[in-house]
Amino acid sequence: MRKLRTALTVGALAVALGGLAAPVASADTTRPAAPESGITIQRTWHATVQCHIVRISDNNVVGVDRGTGSGNSKEAAIHDAERNVPVPQGHYKRHCDPKRIW
Repeated sequence: MRKLRTALTVGALAVALGGLAAPVASADTTRPAAPESGITIQRTWHATVQCHIVRISDNNVVGVDRGTGSGNSKEAAIHDAERNVPVPQGHYKRHCDPKRIW
């Protein structure tokens, strides 16, 4: 009984970790190799941030506003979104929090 339980456990772990073993596909020699020009595909990140809008005269929070942006990294997308938050004259923004990154 113990041998059966051990065999079933090992088999279940093998399936969960990597699936069943499959033969490695041979290289396709009919298709030409990729060019060596150094071209890479870069991912574009998008972000939405929400910031508090504060009135300068009495330093009170008068609302929140959102901005969206994009960039080549998560940090660049968040920074671009923070720049795109509309701020009325006589106000400033603070406590900008990322709400969505994709």
